[in-house]
Order: sequence, then structure tokens, then C-alpha cells
Amino acid sequence: MTQALPIADPCTPVLEAILADPLDPGPEAEAHMKLCRACSETRVAYLAQEECPEVLAPVGYFERLPDRILRKLPARPRLRLRMGPFTWAAAAALLMAVGAGAFWAGRANRAPMVEATLPRTPSEIQEILPEAPFLDPEDAFSQLTALSQQDADAVLQTLRDRQAQPPAKK
Repeated sequence: MTQALPIADPCTPVLEAILADPLDPGPEAEAHMKLCRACSETRVAYLAQEECPEVLAPVGYFERLPDRILRKLPARPRLRLRMGPFTWAAAAALLMAVGAGAFWAGRANRAPMVEATLPRTPSEIQEILPEAPFLDPEDAFSQLTALSQQDADAVLQTLRDRQAQPPAKK
């Protein structure tokens, strides 16, 4: 065991002044600390100490704390799902099959946004009406689609009327 070092008589009042107010110990203590290195170091060490008291805990308390908490928690069942490379390959193949099937199903069921509703095909129109009221008899269908709605209805009505009439025998 170590013994406390004896304190010199002139240092005792200075150390008491440092304990009372380390920031302003007084003019006599300041003058003494300029000459006495031990007293000035004591003041610095006293100022460097923390102001809060040290927390008292039993030896090893914080080292044993995590184990104590884990013992109080309920036990979890240990589920080990071990997925091998075959399982991952099967999952990837299934995902690709579903994706490809959805892609091809989407392509097969594509319906146009607007459907044309013509009563006859373009070839029927050419057969029924060889002398079409259009500029070029080869391109009657495209010219029919270029007409306004009223003109197209008039042409179709003319076609219906001609079809309803019995063909003239030659």
C-alpha cells in the first residue's frame, strides 16, 4: 500500500483555495502557483475531473448484463431453411415460365383499340361496283376510307340498292 506524500506547509492554504474555487482561488494562491509547479498541476488536474459522481456498479455487472437479458427472453424456435442451388434454380425457372407465359398471353390477346365495321370486304366492293365513283378503280377501298362519314354512307347505300336489284341478264 502506498503512503500519502506529505504536503508542504505553504501549499496547504493554496490547495484549500483550489478546492473551494478552482477557477478563482485568489491572488495569493495565484502568486504561489506561479512559483510552485505541484500546486499548479494540482489545479489543472482538479479542473480536468468530471463533475458528475462515478456510477457504482458491482464488478463484472456490465459484462454479464447481455447474458442475463437473453436468459429472460422467451426461447425462439430455431428454423433453419436451407435452400440449395437446386431450389434456387427451380424458383428461377418457375419465375421465368410465369413471365414468359404472361408475355405471350398478353401478345395473343391484343385487341385493336378501334375496329372497323364495314359490311363488305374491299374485294366485294370492287366486284359490285366496277364503275366506282372514285378517281382510280384500283384503289377504291382506300378512297372509301378517305371520304367523310356522310359520303361513305351514301356510297354504301348505293351499293345496298344495287345489290337488292336483281342483276340484268345480258
